[in-house]
Amino acid sequence: MKKICPVCKVEYDGGEVFCPVDAARLVTASQMSGTPSDSGDPLVGMTFDKYRVIKRIGEGGMGLVYLAEHTVIEKKVAMKVLRDDFSKRPEVVERFRQEAKSASRIGHENIVDISDFGTTPQGASYFVMEFLEGDDLANILAASVTLPADRVVDILLQCCRALGAAHSKGIVHRDMKPENIFLTSRDDGRDFVKIVDFGIAKMSDIETEGAPGRKLTKTGMIFGTPEYMSPEQAAGKALDHRVDIYALGVILFELLTGRVPFVGDSFMGILTQHMFEEPPPLREVNPQLKASAELEMVIFKALAKDPDHRYQTMDELAEALQEASYGRVSAATLHGYGEPVKAPRKGPRSVRLTAGDDFPAEAPSAKGRGGLLAIVAVVLMAAGAGGVYLAMKDSNPVSADVTVTPLPPEVGHEPIGANGTTETETETETETETETETEVPATVPLTIETRPNDGATVLVDGDVEGCSPTPCVIHAPPGQALTLTAQLGRSSGTLDITPDTPSTVQIALVPRRSRVGMRTPMSMSMTSEMTDSTMRSTKLKVPTIFQ
Repeated sequence: MKKICPVCKVEYDGGEVFCPVDAARLVTASQMSGTPSDSGDPLVGMTFDKYRVIKRIGEGGMGLVYLAEHTVIEKKVAMKVLRDDFSKRPEVVERFRQEAKSASRIGHENIVDISDFGTTPQGASYFVMEFLEGDDLANILAASVTLPADRVVDILLQCCRALGAAHSKGIVHRDMKPENIFLTSRDDGRDFVKIVDFGIAKMSDIETEGAPGRKLTKTGMIFGTPEYMSPEQAAGKALDHRVDIYALGVILFELLTGRVPFVGDSFMGILTQHMFEEPPPLREVNPQLKASAELEMVIFKALAKDPDHRYQTMDELAEALQEASYGRVSAATLHGYGEPVKAPRKGPRSVRLTAGDDFPAEAPSAKGRGGLLAIVAVVLMAAGAGGVYLAMKDSNPVSADVTVTPLPPEVGHEPIGANGTTETETETETETETETETEVPATVPLTIETRPNDGATVLVDGDVEGCSPTPCVIHAPPGQALTLTAQLGRSSGTLDITPDTPSTVQIALVPRRSRVGMRTPMSMSMTSEMTDSTMRSTKLKVPTIFQ
């Protein structure tokens, strides 16, 4: 279905969400006109299967959404009807049916309730769901650009609870985005989340290898919205529930900065960035950002390229968000810091540890190592930390790869020395001893990064100057335990490490806060039931959900 940029009015046929020219969120033709057109729609005014169709209120790529009424109990409902061109395709009908099954199976208050399924007189499949008054998060974001951090955390916590319930039933949404997060309100005026559109949800009982049932998704197929796809989703790899964690990280980034982390002028261009590029710092995208460092750490953890480096469950992500609202960092957020990671994107500054009581004094002087440091920086950027080690190792005039084996006495013909060995054997033993000594480097390069922000100063064992600003490199004695302390403004972090080989580590920067300056946590209490009487009675703004 075509979408239009509300700013430049250019139409797009692909799966773009944002205009590549002015970054505005694309809308459908009906959204541009303000009210969906239902003129000539044969369903409007029709009554069938206990439902009377009142008017069309929305449309999407697969179906049309109508306001309807149950003729017996006179309750307003929303009816999603599969488009005619899709109703003749069995695999699409089955996926449409799966959407109804997925949402109804979960049974969570933050997931739209689906109560019925059937076929229209024209033969199109439909399902009936609760009618919601409010607006989706995409429309709210388009009007306000960004949202306050406390409101963002409250919304995301509800999403975590809803998706956690779905994951516990073996259901993965796979297309989380602001359009699929609908906000209504209760009497207290707070946002109440309803997650919608499980149209491409993965259900483990029909899509897992070896499980009964027909697979609706083949390996290598890409489903979802590119701006919110995880790296493994973009690569067409096997997926699990952690793709939803990544998508919530993207949404969190967007709600705070006003933009998704990766934008491009093509579908594949965006997917490539998800797979290979690191997300930009939040304040680089929005200099007026008002979010804590703890919340930034949650975002970068959720956006980890490797699923094993993200939060592993929605409960972990919810706890991290809750702790961030208190000005604290959860254990799951800190987990993994200090483990070797890929070489940094930016060229780090290389600084040797100054000689002291605990460090060898054989390091070259500042003048003598200037050229070597330049080589180290170039090699590090080109080949990673391992390349630095090889460059330093190759600078020795004696090759460590050459092994000289002495000839046995009966083969050699050289004169025997006073100690009973030939001159050749004596020279060989001397060379071997020299080579053995040079195989163990005096120091190993250790690249240090800090999260959520670089630019910190690193100290070793509390008082020895290490390097700055991060990302930067220290050359540490191999096999010696060190305590690294990174400081940036009022934030600091420590890491205990015993380096053996060249590697890259990360130190988490946590703000130091006094009790007086501690923020008051927001209220996260929620009511367990929702009725029609608690829903907002203001004028209905036509939602763009269920698309």
